[in-house]
Amino acid sequence: MKSLSRKMMWCYAIGQLGWSIISGLIGSWLVYFYQPNQEAINEGMISLIPQGCVVLGILTFIGLVTAVGRIFDAITDPLVGNWSDNCKSKLGRRIPFMRWSAIPLGLIFILIFCAPIPRISAINTVWLFVTVLAYYFLITCYCTPYTSLLAELPH
Repeated sequence: MKSLSRKMMWCYAIGQLGWSIISGLIGSWLVYFYQPNQEAINEGMISLIPQGCVVLGILTFIGLVTAVGRIFDAITDPLVGNWSDNCKSKLGRRIPFMRWSAIPLGLIFILIFCAPIPRISAINTVWLFVTVLAYYFLITCYCTPYTSLLAELPH
């Protein structure tokens, strides 16, 4: 088995930069954007989904959306991994998934932060739910093959 060149190592590392940034932003800004704290509201931000424990008296809508998103992610990870393992493309098993999902992932990331109604609305809650599920599916379609690619690069 040959070793990886520095150029190949850098190319692989750059492939992680984009999804790491958007994952970090989703993790740190999603709640703040849809349910800003009182200080942010006083400065002009708008709550976009209902706040407080509104689902079964124990969950917030944003908590439910992110929990369902993570469960959906846990289900789709092995499915996409298997799909990628069995891919017979001339570009290899991993690259088609990464190419197909990169641009839609960027677009859905932007759409997550484009709530359709500029106030608290059930439409915003549905929007958030749909876009977060699409985000988790697309990040799986990129990251699972990306991670698997490392074992194949030296070949």
